[in-house]
Amino acid sequence: MAAILLVGSTVQAGKCKSQQCCVSAAPCLSGCNPCATMACKPVCQTIEQTVMVPEMVTEVRRVKCTEYRTETRQRDITIYERIPETREVTQAYTVFRPETRTRTEKYVACKPVWKTSQKTYTVNVPYYESRTETRQVKKTFWKDVTQEFTVNVPYTEKRTGTRQVQKVVMKDVVQEYCVNVPYTEKRQGTRTVMKCVPVKRFRTVCENQGHWEDRPIQSACPAPACGNCGTCGDCCQTACAPVCTQRVWVPKFVQKKVEYTSYQQQCEQVPYTYEVQLCKPEKRTRTMKVCETVCVPEKYTYEVQLCKPEKRTRTMKVCEVKCVPQEYTYQVKLCKQETRTCDVQVCSYVKEEKTRQVNYTVCVPEQKTCTRKITVCKRVPKVVQQNYTVCVPYTVEKEIQVQVCRQIAKKVLVQVPVCSACDTGCSKCK
Repeated sequence: MAAILLVGSTVQAGKCKSQQCCVSAAPCLSGCNPCATMACKPVCQTIEQTVMVPEMVTEVRRVKCTEYRTETRQRDITIYERIPETREVTQAYTVFRPETRTRTEKYVACKPVWKTSQKTYTVNVPYYESRTETRQVKKTFWKDVTQEFTVNVPYTEKRTGTRQVQKVVMKDVVQEYCVNVPYTEKRQGTRTVMKCVPVKRFRTVCENQGHWEDRPIQSACPAPACGNCGTCGDCCQTACAPVCTQRVWVPKFVQKKVEYTSYQQQCEQVPYTYEVQLCKPEKRTRTMKVCETVCVPEKYTYEVQLCKPEKRTRTMKVCEVKCVPQEYTYQVKLCKQETRTCDVQVCSYVKEEKTRQVNYTVCVPEQKTCTRKITVCKRVPKVVQQNYTVCVPYTVEKEIQVQVCRQIAKKVLVQVPVCSACDTGCSKCK
């Protein structure tokens, strides 16, 4: 973007003297010779110049894009099946049985004995002493000084120029894009299922097949009434000895086999159907709003801040520092030693031997064995084919619109200074 500023001004020019020069603020008067003997009257001339102006242009270019397509492939994988196997294992383990025991220990006890003794120590007692000395003190003296300084006085000047303004224009553009559309595909496969199968087995059980018996016992029970004895013969006998009985269980242990049902896990291959989520590419079009920037020339007025120098005077106070002697008194802290005595309690220990009974616990190891059933799973390798999906890249050429900035030549009018006939010493006129 090129901006051209045209400025016109009026110049008052007089005859040049030995210490006087031609002064001008206009740019078209730069060719004036300041040391000429005649009055300087410069002339401005309008010429045509070519400047380069940037402009945004839309171009269609072919670019290479990478797209992907899906492919289904097969590969062999090794899976491991776990086959359970039941074993009987005899294990030996150790059980620790705690046992409490008692022992006699000897130990030494320290008995404290206190006694009083005198101790001598030294103390530093502080005291203060006054002293006088002379020191240099800085004092400030002020005096008035007249100072001359230069100030730049600002003033504002209005000017007019042309500038390029960018405006935004929206337009509709049809764009093509690719979308991956998902779809579901059903596939067949096999999987391993664990089932519990009932198995009939036998085990030995110990059963108590005993019976009850009435057994007589002799006791001090009273004689029964006549006719109720039953074991004494004639009821008229006077020396009838009473007999008492008690019911006793007579055990009889018999071992027999009992049938029971247990469940065993078995592996079985079962076919099943599962769904796979896949994607297929699909081309679509859409209309989009595209922003385009256009440069438009516009006239505007702006202000320029300028400064002119001006001399002024001011009175300032200047500080001057001088050293003056001064006497002062200060305190000094000193110490003197002093001996003192005090009573101190001193503790001494006397050793004394004693005995005590101590209880302690000892763990006695005891070996035991047990038999139990464990299930061990064996890993059997098996090769299975598996389908998998891969994305294969390929290159496609497409046409896209690109915004390009180009420099365009444009002719404008510009004023330049031209020396007059009076400027005999001008370097441009020669």
